[in-house]
Amino acid sequence: MKKCRLCNGEKFKTVIDFGVCPLVNNLLEKGEEAEAYLLKVVQCQDCSFVQTENPLKGEDIYQKKDYLYFTGEMPTTSEYFGDYARQILARLPEFVVEIGSNDGTMLKHFAGRAMALGVDPATNVVVRALKKVPTISAFFNERLGKTIAKEWGRADAIIANNCIAHIDDLEGVMKGVDNLISERGVLAIECNYWGAMVKNTNYALIYHDHFSYFSLKNWYDYLPKFDLELFDAFITPAQGGSLRLFASRKGTSSLSDRARDILKEETETKLASYETCQSYEQAVVREVAKLKETIQKIKANGKTIAGYGAAAKGLSALHLAGVENELDYFVDDSPAKQGKFTPEGKKPVISRAEAKLPDYFLITAPNYEKVIYDKEADFRRNGGAFVTLDSRILK
Repeated sequence: MKKCRLCNGEKFKTVIDFGVCPLVNNLLEKGEEAEAYLLKVVQCQDCSFVQTENPLKGEDIYQKKDYLYFTGEMPTTSEYFGDYARQILARLPEFVVEIGSNDGTMLKHFAGRAMALGVDPATNVVVRALKKVPTISAFFNERLGKTIAKEWGRADAIIANNCIAHIDDLEGVMKGVDNLISERGVLAIECNYWGAMVKNTNYALIYHDHFSYFSLKNWYDYLPKFDLELFDAFITPAQGGSLRLFASRKGTSSLSDRARDILKEETETKLASYETCQSYEQAVVREVAKLKETIQKIKANGKTIAGYGAAAKGLSALHLAGVENELDYFVDDSPAKQGKFTPEGKKPVISRAEAKLPDYFLITAPNYEKVIYDKEADFRRNGGAFVTLDSRILK
């Protein structure tokens, strides 16, 4: 880490060190070896921004191999983004651009209501997206923002869902937004929220794809650099608590009460302090030890356990706990993941129909816990149970 990607500061302190980790979104072919890299989270001591040290190049994550996360394959996601799209459509946009648009799941909700364009660097995902919406296979940056504005016109809405944390060159992205957004336009960002991660001891969001962990104050301070200012924000239930914020050109809107309340809470809880980072690390260490103990106890009692979903969050948590090898296999509904192997334990990823049912399933995607629990009523009736990443047993 040379400089903070928000303020260019050069003073950092360690928040948590995961050691050498494989890329958890890159599942393996048979006989293939995983690529592994250091993963350390630090805090800038000048602006309090929490971020990974020495982030990987985006090409290594999204273009070197097929990217295996498809938004449309996630349960309830289409409905979630449908509600989100309606918030944007209430502003009557004529042209909408989504940065990190993945397979077009959100932009399809604008069909027939506004001109829509997606931008995403993962070529294999863009091939799927093109069935739904025009999409550019590229990293969004200053130059591309200017080019789109020239060829398509300025955007009335620019959306960035769960992608901003994946981008190292934030300044380039925001300069691109500045070049592309219209004078009446709105920037809508949804990203992981450091406040919720601290409150819920959520460490499963830490893996190589995520370079940044934002507070609202980070955005409040950063946006004016690009002639933008925050006017609204709230916390959504996604990912264990995500931050959704809205910004517009300076002087065009006033700050909402709910955004003020979040900023006030961040101040009162000392979210920006390094002491909070230290408390978070200690809480994570306790949670990881508890997960390890729970899984090892299951195995010691002669019971079997498998993973429900080959999700990045779960694989990251299992790495930190050092227990991926205790699981027999992983089931996953995504055909793109089936037939592959996990990067660390090289455990097979199979369809749910193929599985010889275990005594326990570990739910690797906590945001879909209820969906999985309800879906597997027969498994539970026949004596099966679930383990969550926070070590609860669900029967």
